[in-house]
Amino acid sequence: MRFVFGLMGSRGDVQPALAVALELRRRGHEVIVGVAPNLLPLAARLGLDPHAVGPDSGALLASPLVREEMRSANPRTRLRAVRKVSAHGWDDFRADLAALAGDRGSADVVVAGLLGQEVGSALAERIGAGFAALHYFPVRSNRSVKVVPGPDALQEKAWDVGMRMRWELTREAENAQRAALGLAPARTRLQTRLRDRGAVEVQAYDPLLVPGLPREWGIQSPFAGFLALTETDRLRLGETGVTDALGDWLGAGYPPVYVGFGSMPVADPARLVADVAAATADLGLRALVSSGWNSFDVDVPDHVRLVGAVDHAAVLPRCVAAVHHGGAGTTAAVLRAGIPSVVGWYSADQPVWGRLLGDLGVGTSVRASRLDRDRLREALSAVLKPRVRERAAEVVPRLVTPEVAVARAADALERAR
Repeated sequence: MRFVFGLMGSRGDVQPALAVALELRRRGHEVIVGVAPNLLPLAARLGLDPHAVGPDSGALLASPLVREEMRSANPRTRLRAVRKVSAHGWDDFRADLAALAGDRGSADVVVAGLLGQEVGSALAERIGAGFAALHYFPVRSNRSVKVVPGPDALQEKAWDVGMRMRWELTREAENAQRAALGLAPARTRLQTRLRDRGAVEVQAYDPLLVPGLPREWGIQSPFAGFLALTETDRLRLGETGVTDALGDWLGAGYPPVYVGFGSMPVADPARLVADVAAATADLGLRALVSSGWNSFDVDVPDHVRLVGAVDHAAVLPRCVAAVHHGGAGTTAAVLRAGIPSVVGWYSADQPVWGRLLGDLGVGTSVRASRLDRDRLREALSAVLKPRVRERAAEVVPRLVTPEVAVARAADALERAR
């Protein structure tokens, strides 16, 4: 079979899908991979011969649109910004992905993530290919995942409201893409159309966090588990393990608190580091602070160490807790490390992951902008209680292993005809 992947977004959006692309290639399929231009080196180091599709996700995250307009105190400004971000780069993404997928009969399956699935689905429809989506978070109406306080029936209504809002925000842009592909305008939201056409929507997160949801959704939304690269593939990236210097620091005292917000823009790095230093000092703890996509050019006291990106699989098991943004990939890494979480969330799925970790008994959460010294100290005190740490360790053997998760996702894509 010939699979064409069109992957928009940051590394957290793209890397899990690359694990599945590699597995499909190992099974003998032809796999063509398109990623955001700034992630071409990542995919290339994995040997995937990638192509650039859509906009540079790093530039978007660093832009005034994300850093300023989406955080504006003016609700109209925020709404306009969300509308722009929701369909950002779709013209380029459609043109680039169409060039990879070719004409009718050239591709068997088009694969996209949540970002850009409207475009990927329309292109698959245009060329007569199957379509599959990789979802790192629930995006369909359900009763099992709480997004507002209240009974189960209220959750489904709340999800419906969210889906309608997404449709209203993207309908005009989606139909512009459909028109450019020579398709009739869509009259219903994407989730309804995907279900009606029998498209596969792989749920790439662990069912342990969403009990009841697999039964609710059935076989068209198969649950794979959190996706991750194999150890061999991670070695190809050259990012495994820890440096001697970091290893010496980790082993020189009580396990530290890990603090890292990945690709999320930290508005005031100096204040964040100062709050982390003060809160951990109050508790007699050390802190390992990862800058992620930010620049942390600040002085720190002896009990704090600043680093760039780190190998979560190697570092997190040597920590006592993790403070992070609640992205699906980091959430999975922390769960697999068997340590509790403090989720300092920004937007999108992150606050819900924070609540789900709380429901599981392995974490707590607070909006990132409110995560000051006192709240961080309080949150760390809560998750470092013996019962929470024990619960985090108990969860590890119940998680779907990365190898099984990737195999399940590949199995599902092979059925996407």
